[in-house]
Amino acid sequence: MKRILVFLAVVVFSISAIAQNKMHVEVQVKGLHDTTLILGYHYGSKKLVSDTIRLDSKGKGVFKRDTLLDGGLYLVLTPNMRYFEIILDKDQEFKVVTDTADLFTNLKIEGSVDNQVFLDYQNKSSELYKLRKPIYDKLKYYYEIKDTTSLSQKQRDVNRDSIKILQKDLEAVRKQMVAYEDQIIQAHPASLLTSILLCTRELDIPDYPRNEKGEITDSLFKYTYLKNHYFDKVQLGDSRLLRTPVYEMKVEQYFDRELIQIPDSIIPEVDKLMGKVLEQEKQGYEGKMYYYTLHHMFMKYQNPKYMGLDNIFVYIMEQYYLKKKLPARVLADTAYMAKIEKRYNEMSRNRIGIKAPNLLLYSNKDEWVQLNSIQADYIVLYFFDTDCGHCKKTIPEWHDAYVANNYAQKGVKTVLVLTQTNMEEWKEFIAEKKLDDCINLFDPYQNTNFRQLYDIYSTPVSYVLDKNKKIIAKRIPPETIVDLLNHELSRKK
Repeated sequence: MKRILVFLAVVVFSISAIAQNKMHVEVQVKGLHDTTLILGYHYGSKKLVSDTIRLDSKGKGVFKRDTLLDGGLYLVLTPNMRYFEIILDKDQEFKVVTDTADLFTNLKIEGSVDNQVFLDYQNKSSELYKLRKPIYDKLKYYYEIKDTTSLSQKQRDVNRDSIKILQKDLEAVRKQMVAYEDQIIQAHPASLLTSILLCTRELDIPDYPRNEKGEITDSLFKYTYLKNHYFDKVQLGDSRLLRTPVYEMKVEQYFDRELIQIPDSIIPEVDKLMGKVLEQEKQGYEGKMYYYTLHHMFMKYQNPKYMGLDNIFVYIMEQYYLKKKLPARVLADTAYMAKIEKRYNEMSRNRIGIKAPNLLLYSNKDEWVQLNSIQADYIVLYFFDTDCGHCKKTIPEWHDAYVANNYAQKGVKTVLVLTQTNMEEWKEFIAEKKLDDCINLFDPYQNTNFRQLYDIYSTPVSYVLDKNKKIIAKRIPPETIVDLLNHELSRKK
């Protein structure tokens, strides 16, 4: 008898476990019928499609599968691309009912604690936003007029007092929201919503340390504190955050807005973040958060917003990719690894701060010229095509600036390198644009490998070299070259 009871208990437990390991979300959208509904999900800043179902004549349908979807913040989209969000985590069996009249206001959840807490949170946020909005609008108005010269001093004082009152009101609303979030965090510490709230929580930075006279003793205190504690509350081992927009936003804000935009400032922070993810995720190089973060940095600095930050890409390649600190599945993709190593080779040879690769090229004066042999305080090096519409505009634009600023007499030379091989068109271009005062070169046999050495995949491409042929700028337009040269030349006076 005991054996039978044990067997039945095992069967019941197994059936229960199987039931819990599937996704079954019933959806009813009143106002829709005989149409499609899309289940999408966030992946960083992207929105991707997970599944599509057909609603019946009553607007009912079921998203289902035999396995659980990865935990995250999902979107249910109607045919007109309006949507509401739901949380999918460990429990993926529940019911959602709403109405096209207002998808969010009419949203009801049955059978999911996570989604009920999430819905309550959204309602609270909406309620407090309605309180905050008029305060913010008034505050904005007073900021705009507070120093208006037509106002009397008395009115200006009144405006400043109004600003202080409104700021306190705004802070009071913020504290209400923080207190509500704290309740959720304490009551549901393992929930995805808690992880989202912690990720979006702003860092409270202490005031500057001061001496007895009230003078600041460390002007970098706040910046240093922010760098040391920015990710403290982020659950860097929680891969559910990948299927929300908040983790990528957090990373982007830190690296784009909080840090000084130079490689020496950013590179140590890349290493620090990667180390924290490894420590918290505890899955080594196989961790989802680890590879997502690394790949995000890889893509971010492959084509950076600011000149010189491609040095960060080269560093990431050398310290992580080439040292094989990657998931086994990535290392096994030999075609992908070969592709990114090729990109690394293209970018590593023309970084700002290193000596420009030497080239042996033929000139329009029928002589061979080595780039290293050109003597100048500064060289503006342009790669161009005669058939390129942008080149036809940019090269003359730079040449006009070169002449107008009298750069030839200031130790600056212009080197124009044709990327094609048609000599007749080339010489016609030189004559038509009156470029004889430039050093005009090309590679007649296309054997110098200049495209790879200087990363020429489109034209025109500019480089600025100093007298030692060190690259000090690249891929900048003529007006920026002028600003740079004027700054550099003024330093020498």
